[in-house]
Amino acid sequence: MEEALNAARGEALNTASREGNVDALYDLIQQAPDFLSSPLHEAARAGQTKFAIELMALMPSFAKQLNPQGLSPLHLAVMSEAHELAEERARKNKTAMALIKLDAELVRVKGREMMTPLHYAVRENNLELLAEFLCACPKSISDLTNEHQSAVHIAVQQRKFDAFKVLLGWLSRRNKEEVLRFKDSDGNTALHIAVATEQFEVVKKLISKVKINSLNSKGWTAWDIAHHNGSDNIKEFLKHRGGRSKNTLPEKEALHEFLKLKQGYFERPIGFLIYVDKEMSLEMRSFILVVAVLIVTATFQAALQPPGAFWQGDGGTSQKVSTFNRSNNSAKFGLHNFRKQQHNMTRVVGQVVMSPRNFRAFMGGNTVAFVSATVLILLVLPARSYIYSLHLSLLFLTYTYLTAVDIIAGHTLLTKCFIIVAWLFICGVLTLRFYMHIAKSIFNDAWWLPWLYVLATKIFYHVPPNPVARSLSHFANRLMMRRKVSGLELK
Repeated sequence: MEEALNAARGEALNTASREGNVDALYDLIQQAPDFLSSPLHEAARAGQTKFAIELMALMPSFAKQLNPQGLSPLHLAVMSEAHELAEERARKNKTAMALIKLDAELVRVKGREMMTPLHYAVRENNLELLAEFLCACPKSISDLTNEHQSAVHIAVQQRKFDAFKVLLGWLSRRNKEEVLRFKDSDGNTALHIAVATEQFEVVKKLISKVKINSLNSKGWTAWDIAHHNGSDNIKEFLKHRGGRSKNTLPEKEALHEFLKLKQGYFERPIGFLIYVDKEMSLEMRSFILVVAVLIVTATFQAALQPPGAFWQGDGGTSQKVSTFNRSNNSAKFGLHNFRKQQHNMTRVVGQVVMSPRNFRAFMGGNTVAFVSATVLILLVLPARSYIYSLHLSLLFLTYTYLTAVDIIAGHTLLTKCFIIVAWLFICGVLTLRFYMHIAKSIFNDAWWLPWLYVLATKIFYHVPPNPVARSLSHFANRLMMRRKVSGLELK
């Protein structure tokens, strides 16, 4: 009898698997004796806070155990029952907050359809728990359902406008607005869903924070969805803010075609900068910065106090000092050595004592070390707008160093050429650094450059097609694919 029952369950499970019937799967799970609710589930459902805390202390494993419905105790504490009274809701909220105080990671427990308690808090529009969950476990905002939907997707899809505003406020304050650009299994961002469901207020709040012309799996932009639905007011609003149809967008090179190509001349340095931005650990950054700062300090000090020091005097840099009388044993030299010394009889106050040949060897190596360490600091420092004040300070430090080298070398042609090369190298690296940050901000929709993205969008799509616009668009697409490939290396 039992074997026949197990066989029937197995066949039913295979049928549900072929049909993709999730409800049938959970019906079968409820019939299995191995899947049982724990007492903690019942305490959380009833809002018995003291009992739940005591039980969790005795059996911590109960807190992450799923019942036959695929729900954890925290899920049940968040979910609302039919005809639930306000007093009961308050007790369950209290229980939920008590559970996350004991273990904040409970917010990330994935239950049925890979939904977490945070997702349920959004769906229930429980603003109190939603705010507490976000603050207790910030990483939970990145958790996705089995349809790759974030909490923002659920808030927009379920028309939970208050929950959406709480999420948006928290993301803005934590500088995590990249979550707004997440795509679900259909390639839809929150903006696509807001346009499809005709939520104009949500569209207005998202328009400056996401990529307006992002394509979903159908190849539609938000403007295409508004046009298909006949939402004229949303369509005009999107068009005014730079939204376009998929037919007017520049054609993009496919990722598999990009991977077939040989790496370009500029791809390796761009790849290195992307590695520095995304993949270098904080510990490695700190180690490199410490060593680079030590090198910059040592080389700068060596330029101010070279071996042998400087010719001394009490006048300006035009004052001459005699070197002939400084030698006590000049009579021992022959006529040839005397003429050679006479050729270098006078030196300018403030210039180095060592010979020009020794000075070039010493200061050349010292300057290469200084410039290399400075460039490394420029590359390793995070690409943030407020960090660029440090970049500016490093530029002024480099200016003072090279100016000092030029003065103590006597303004020779060789020194000037060396200084020009050093300046070109540093400025080239810094320009590339600035470009990478601005390009990343435009094409990844940084929160502080939405207006620049809109401006770039209007310029690209309003002017007639030309080789320059096509080249820029092609390069931007390759830059994004290079970043995508770099991101895949982490997985």
